[in-house]
Amino acid sequence: MHEAGLAREVARALRERGLRPGQVRLAVRGGHHDPAEFEAELRDHLAAAMPDETAALSSLPIRRVMFGHLCPRCGVEFESEVVAPVCPACGSDTVPEIADEEIEIELLEAVR
Repeated sequence: MHEAGLAREVARALRERGLRPGQVRLAVRGGHHDPAEFEAELRDHLAAAMPDETAALSSLPIRRVMFGHLCPRCGVEFESEVVAPVCPACGSDTVPEIADEEIEIELLEAVR
């Protein structure tokens, strides 16, 4: 399961840097999963990887970041944070540039 591996990596990175979930937000780019489903599973796996932070993880901010898409029908390339947008030119289904979700950890302003 992709979410489990991502959660382990996020937990490891937070521990290595001495950060807590309340100090960061996660920026998610790419994917082919339903965003709400992905985030729920990611939170569950994070809670398993960081059991002493379960309360803080429930309010961990997660935002979607723009990433590239290509329309196989008309060839239009465009950016969107939506996982499966339709082509803005012809309305066809598109292909994401990044098939699996990628996560970046961002420090919240109050921590910097």
